[in-house]
Amino acid sequence: MLSRRHTLLNRLLRAYKLLLASLLLLIWIGGLVYFFQWERGEMRQSSLAMVNVVATQSSAALMFGDVLVLRENLAAIKDLEGLRWAAIVPIAPDFPLTVVRYLDVPDDPWRLIERMGVDQVQVGFREMLIRAPITHRGQVRGHVLILVDLSQEIQGFIQLALALLFLLGIGFFLGLALFTRIVRSIVAPLNDLIGVATGVANQARAESALENLPRPVADFGDEVGKMAEAFNLMLDSLIRRDEQMRAQSLRLEQLVEDLRSLSARMRAVREEERTRISHEIHDELGQRLTSLKYEVARVIPGDVGRPIAGQIDELVRVVRVISWELRPSVLDSLGLVAAIEWQAQDFARRMNVRCSVDLPEGELDLPSEMATDLFRIFQELLTNISRHARARRVDAILEVTDSAVHLEVKDDGRGMDVRDQARPSLGLLGMRERLERWGGIIDIGPASTDGEASGTRIAIVIPLAHAKPVETQEPTQ
Repeated sequence: MLSRRHTLLNRLLRAYKLLLASLLLLIWIGGLVYFFQWERGEMRQSSLAMVNVVATQSSAALMFGDVLVLRENLAAIKDLEGLRWAAIVPIAPDFPLTVVRYLDVPDDPWRLIERMGVDQVQVGFREMLIRAPITHRGQVRGHVLILVDLSQEIQGFIQLALALLFLLGIGFFLGLALFTRIVRSIVAPLNDLIGVATGVANQARAESALENLPRPVADFGDEVGKMAEAFNLMLDSLIRRDEQMRAQSLRLEQLVEDLRSLSARMRAVREEERTRISHEIHDELGQRLTSLKYEVARVIPGDVGRPIAGQIDELVRVVRVISWELRPSVLDSLGLVAAIEWQAQDFARRMNVRCSVDLPEGELDLPSEMATDLFRIFQELLTNISRHARARRVDAILEVTDSAVHLEVKDDGRGMDVRDQARPSLGLLGMRERLERWGGIIDIGPASTDGEASGTRIAIVIPLAHAKPVETQEPTQ
């Protein structure tokens, strides 16, 4: 009985054997039956024809009672194959003749005639009884009766059946060998696929450290079952690996959020520290230096103390520059618009570059943290222009709409290549970090619109969604 534990090759071979054996057996039995019936029919027809000839020739001899002629007529069929006996049986009561016999005729042939009835031929398994009427002027006067032995015919038929069975057996084994070769060629790629799938599954199992993967419930032994098991292992490995990757992705996203929160916190702390240090330098150190100048002028009057006072004035100027670079007091006192205007004038003076700004009238109602980030982004843009652009003109536009804050800075320098944008830059990274906090975006492209890549245009948009920074989680401990 076939089961799923048999290989596909074995099941195909068994099915082929059963089918071919049944087909050959059917052909053998059908051929034998047909041949046996055909051979018997041929023998019956030839024997019946010969008996009819004898009956025709014996009509006159029977009427005249010529026994010698009747015996000669019977002797004429002695060469009939398988003839066991022959007889001429008169049935007219006025005939003085009895049965004319040839060979071993039964004592009561009339009984055989009555048993045959109207049939001219009665066939048994090993013998065949044939009858032909002898007629005279339309009346039946007697019968020619012969018995043919079929033993030799059956023996020859058995020999033929055995020979045919031998030939069919040879054909069966030759067909089996050919079919086995064909099935092996078909199953071979399937076995290769099973091997590859199993190897991939084992590799994924080892790489994912999944020693306790659930096995398939059905443990089949054929090729299809093995391949299903291999694919189940692969699927389990992929599912587990996908789960691990999702967990790693979640941990990575959490880590990124923590880093963003930490970065935002560090920037806020840095701005606070800069503001504190700037105020201390401007107020404390500036006042002390001013007091020192007046003291020097009092102690050393005239031309002798004038150089010392000049050095003190230069030192006060340096202290003010350092204080402004740490945290421009104009940003805290006058707001973002004034700070950007002051920064643009200072940049134009220091770099000898024409710098024009288009700013809104009046002060903007923006959160202090957003104003600080916008100012620092504007500072970073001017710093990049001074370092890389080689520009002669810079234009800046600050605009506030109902939905967003727009800051655009253009220069006529050498432009920024795409590779420069893809290259890691702390300045661009810092600007993007500040913008991501507020959900803003930055767009970098050429400044000219005439098709020539000249200068750089940087556009920044920060949506005013309640003017609040994007919520970030506190860094995990």
